[in-house]
Amino acid sequence: MLRLLRTNRPLQRIGALGVAVLAVLCGGTAIVLNRLHDETLAEATLGLRTLNASLAEQTARAIEGIDLTVDGVAEQIPLEYRRSLEAFKRLRFERQVHEILKAKASSLPQMEALSLVAADGGLVNSTRQFPAPTLDLSQRDYYLALKDADPGQAYVSRPTKSMVTGEWTLYIARRVNTPDGGLAGLVVGAIRLSYFDQFYRSLHVVPGSGFSLWWRDGMLLARFPPLPDKVGTIAANPAIDSQIALSGTATATLQRSVDDKDRILSAQLLRNYPLVVSVSRTRGEVLARWQSQAVVIAGAGLVSAVALALMLWAMARQFLAYETANRALGERRQAVEARDEAEEHVRQLQKMEALGQLTGGVAHDFNNLLQAVRSSLHMLEAGGELRGAESRRALEVASQAVDRGATLTQHLLAFARRQRLAPAPVDLGAQVAGMASLLEHTLGGAIRIRIDRDDAVPPALVDPHQFDIALLNLAINARDAMPDGGTLTIALTSLSVGTGKDAETGAGDGISPAPAPTLAPGSYVAVTVRDSGTGMPPDVLARACDPFFTTKPVGQGSGLGLSMVHGLTAQSGGGMRLESHPGLGTAVTLYLPHAPVPADGGSDAPAGAAAGNQPPPVPSATQPAAVRVLLVEDDALVRMANAAVLDEAGILVSEASSGEEALALLEADEGIGVLVTDFAMPGMTGADLTRLIRRHRPGLPVLIVTGYAEKAVLQDLGREPGIRILSKPIPPAALISHIMAAI
Repeated sequence: MLRLLRTNRPLQRIGALGVAVLAVLCGGTAIVLNRLHDETLAEATLGLRTLNASLAEQTARAIEGIDLTVDGVAEQIPLEYRRSLEAFKRLRFERQVHEILKAKASSLPQMEALSLVAADGGLVNSTRQFPAPTLDLSQRDYYLALKDADPGQAYVSRPTKSMVTGEWTLYIARRVNTPDGGLAGLVVGAIRLSYFDQFYRSLHVVPGSGFSLWWRDGMLLARFPPLPDKVGTIAANPAIDSQIALSGTATATLQRSVDDKDRILSAQLLRNYPLVVSVSRTRGEVLARWQSQAVVIAGAGLVSAVALALMLWAMARQFLAYETANRALGERRQAVEARDEAEEHVRQLQKMEALGQLTGGVAHDFNNLLQAVRSSLHMLEAGGELRGAESRRALEVASQAVDRGATLTQHLLAFARRQRLAPAPVDLGAQVAGMASLLEHTLGGAIRIRIDRDDAVPPALVDPHQFDIALLNLAINARDAMPDGGTLTIALTSLSVGTGKDAETGAGDGISPAPAPTLAPGSYVAVTVRDSGTGMPPDVLARACDPFFTTKPVGQGSGLGLSMVHGLTAQSGGGMRLESHPGLGTAVTLYLPHAPVPADGGSDAPAGAAAGNQPPPVPSATQPAAVRVLLVEDDALVRMANAAVLDEAGILVSEASSGEEALALLEADEGIGVLVTDFAMPGMTGADLTRLIRRHRPGLPVLIVTGYAEKAVLQDLGREPGIRILSKPIPPAALISHIMAAI
């Protein structure tokens, strides 16, 4: 690729254009994000300014209310009390004055107290207590500021701690003059700073907001969210102080605010008062929306950049493919065809796997229904209630229907690769020869059977019974394809795949079977069943292995024959190849792995192959009444039918619908002698239940009844002594015999 990029000028131009577009895309994304960032901060700052202006106005009005009250009280003090210090002090004993002060203070929630102070600094009257306690206030800043001269307006004191409450307080004081202009006393109003805490708390705020009231020099007076340990401390900021000094307002971004958080702050000086109100929001909350937008925009930019890069890469690959195609067009065409074939094969495998899962589940549920029907028919037959010939005939027809349904489910399970297999070393030549007589009767005299075999072909590892069924299915398909007669050829060949020598031995008809494309490296026996019939067109050939697909008339085929054969070969570790041409016949090749050669040269067949549903011999002296069975089945219909069969046979039955319920029954009842459990149950499977029970009762016989073989799980359990694997639907007599044999 790099060599082509250095030598191909059109590709260089495309690369340069792609880099430029990527740069523009990344730069544009950065510009958009930065613009949105600035707009978000500007919008938040404007909102803070607007809110701060409103809050400052409300705060100023609250303080002005106290100012006006103090001024009104000063104006209303009668002249007789203003003539001298002694006359002003007589207000100390005026109860009516105390009540008037309380009434005025009670109308202002922001006012904590309203007091009269004499010219010598002594407390004369107050809303807090009557008579007022002896208290010297001559060192307060408002007294020192007003004792010598009258400024003509109220004086707002610096924040100080109240002698009564111990809290930080502001005082607004007005001078009361004698007739000759001397000092008669003061009217002092105390501002309750906690009022502003409560007021700020009552506001409907967005997350991350903060409201605070400051003295002009940066002393914190009130704040929400509250910071009690910070009230009364000074946190001056030169940038904010300079802005307020110039315009009375300030906007700033604080890296570490009074609460140690990054905040965007707007502050405003109150008119006529040395107080500053500020509103702030944490930077993280302000930018939260921008961050979510940034993620989306950056993600879109990244996706676009990746898409562009992929497009450029694809274009470069196209140039490379073009150059390569010019050098070796023939090889490229073959590679493309091989790739298309492989992709089609993968798609077919995926489709077959999905259909296999579906049909396997359907077959499992169908087996449950067949089990319930079979058990019910057994009850009817055992009850002796069907005396008439028509009733007995109906019973026989129903039993035959159950058997046909069981056969159909076996085909479904074979296609789904979930049937129980008992693989063993099988001489397929002898096996095919043994089937010859059955095939002759099945195919009729118009079809000649030709078997090409060689004694040198080694045994294959396959379930012999399932192989016979597969061979019979292929022969029936061949018969239907040769309505006017013909020749059915069965050829056996040995071949090796992936060993470097792909050796083939054996007889044939001159056409060697090609290995299936998905075979794993190893040695195989290839069994080719070839007919001289009508063949299949390409569209039919493409769907020939699909389950339930058939070209036969209604009632003459289930469409599962080739599906079952395909499932058998795949589950056995091999594969299947289907070849057909209209007018030239059809050839189906089964690839089955060689059986392993035992070290001692003896037979490698399993010592004890699974008996399936065949009941073992049961001694006639066995007494069913002594049997105690725990029946575990999540399907209520199957559980009810099987329980009725066992009960009819004189077997005591305890029922459980789940593994958890079965464990509880086994712990409570030590007399249970046999466990009969379904495999596929919600939550705890039959295999899990068996393992748990075997830890506490290792000798308890267990029968696991399943609709299909559950991969290696049941195969491993089936090898343990005292555990039997049975397939649904199982005849009731066979189930009873297995139970009696397990005791």
